[in-house]
Order: sequence, then C-alpha cells, then structure tokens
Amino acid sequence: MNRVLIGRLGRPHALAGGLKYRSDEPALLLRQSRVYLEGLGWRAIERVEELPAGLVVYFVGASDREAAEELADRDVYLEAESLPALQDGWYYFQLLGLPVLLDGRPWGEVVDVIDNGAQDVLVVSGASGRFMVPLQAPYVEIKGGQVRLSQVPTGLLG
Repeated sequence: MNRVLIGRLGRPHALAGGLKYRSDEPALLLRQSRVYLEGLGWRAIERVEELPAGLVVYFVGASDREAAEELADRDVYLEAESLPALQDGWYYFQLLGLPVLLDGRPWGEVVDVIDNGAQDVLVVSGASGRFMVPLQAPYVEIKGGQVRLSQVPTGLLG
C-alpha cells in the first residue's frame, strides 16, 4: 500500500468535533469517505464543510471538541490508487525513483521533486552528484517509466 500525503489537520473548529484542514489540493478531501491519519490509522469521514476560510472535516466517532483535539495536528494521507487520474502530467510521488537518462545513457534517478513557485524542479542523484533540473520542455521528456534529458543547456548539469 502506497500512501500519499494530501494535507494536514489543524486545530478543532467550534464544539461539534470539526477540524480545520490545510492542503494545496483541498478538493481531494471532498471525494473521500476515509483517510489515513498519521499515528492513528484509517478514519471514516462523516462530512466535510466548505467555509470561506477553508475546509472543516468531521470524523465518525469524534462528535465533540475534546475528541477532535485528539485528532488535531496530524498529517492526512490517501492510498495512491484512490487519487483521481490526471489528464495531463504526474503526481510528484510518481516521479520518485524514475531512472534518468542523459542523451540516452543512464545518468541517475529522481530523488525529489520541488515546486519552487515558478516551475517544478527534479532533484536527480547519480554518480556525477546531485543536480536540480527544471521539469520543462524541450530538454526533459517523461516517457516509458523514465526521464530522458537531451540537448540540456550548457552549465545546467555542472
């Protein structure tokens, strides 16, 4: 089972067991009936409320503020298989571990993906060291379970 971090529970909201929820993709939570909570395991979702300030999630069995406090400040995960398919692109976790080829030769593997605000950046580790490669055309292609680099700008890889 491959779990993927989708957000984090914040502090309790009001008195009925709700918890504030923070995420870069809050809509993912709206389609779930259960989530995995860090250190607690799988928990069934009773309902999710959309408020102007964000989402509030209510879990089955947590009907008051005291019960919600025991769930607060925990990371929230889903099974990777339950994520909706993307029309275009990849989830970051799908790129981790992919082999990287430079002009057709093995060069390293993807060890991290960073969103720096302007663009996504692959962190590639190999025999030549650790490099950050902007994930953009025309010199990066992800195809067939590997990352292919070609015609890389001079100086980018050391």
